[in-house]
Amino acid sequence: MIHAAGLTKYYGDRKALDALSFHIAEGEIVGLVGKNGAGKSTALRILSCQMLPSEGEVSIDELSVTEKPLEVRRRIGFLPEQPPLYPEMTVQGYLAFAAALRQVPKAERSRAVSTVMGQTGLAHMAAERLSSLSRGYQQRVGIAQAIVHDPKVVLLDEPMTGLDPLQITQMRTLIRSLKERHTVLFSSHILSEIANVCDRVILIDQGRVRAEGSEQQLWEAFQQRERLFLRVRGDAERARAAVLAVEGVEVRNLTAEPQGTVALTLAAPAGARQSLARQCLDAGLELDELRTEQHGLEDLFVELLGEGRPA
Repeated sequence: MIHAAGLTKYYGDRKALDALSFHIAEGEIVGLVGKNGAGKSTALRILSCQMLPSEGEVSIDELSVTEKPLEVRRRIGFLPEQPPLYPEMTVQGYLAFAAALRQVPKAERSRAVSTVMGQTGLAHMAAERLSSLSRGYQQRVGIAQAIVHDPKVVLLDEPMTGLDPLQITQMRTLIRSLKERHTVLFSSHILSEIANVCDRVILIDQGRVRAEGSEQQLWEAFQQRERLFLRVRGDAERARAAVLAVEGVEVRNLTAEPQGTVALTLAAPAGARQSLARQCLDAGLELDELRTEQHGLEDLFVELLGEGRPA
């Protein structure tokens, strides 16, 4: 349903997207994940026909975004990070306006508006002005305008930004429900959103795909490495040199503690603890503690991005 091949975008001399390639099947919910500035919003703007790529091919439902943008726009719904709302309008009036813009036949607009208000939990807010709505309800209206014409593809840019925990839970449920009729691609830098909503994750960094797959597939790749905590007595630089002498070990953090100990957080191949202990002892360091740390979802993405190394 969505195909990107070699997608590249320059802003002046800066390369925001660097040969980005991915495919999304019909009916999938896919998360485009990355830190701020990774290129997520740029990719969505190109997919939604708001800007042209510098290089590469992009298609939605087998239609080229660059060659047939009007046909593509009929097949997509888009919610930018800031919902495109008119504060003086009512919820129902705004959605009727959005339906007209999306060329929903006049005879079908009332039904279309009622349907999406029901889908998004807005039926009881129909007469409320948009200016009076909370951030969570404004996001619901933003999604409603994106699906009022029943598009094949729904693109959502940071749909949970600014929501409180209850609103995030409600938004997850709403996004999951879209799968019944739409293919969904949404961007986020909040990792917990992805784990609870998506069938698959595409992790991008500096405009490139760094990893992709289901959460389980990413975890399986991550389990080949351990996150270790090591505390030794001795010189900090000698401790650093000792652990780096073990193949595949990377220092994530090193702290010289007041009591003469050195604490290190390490990323290491599975089964490297015995070699680490031996290296420390051979270097004249007294080993106080060596243990495996529990992994969180944030650790997974830090590891995949290769970040956290000291300069």
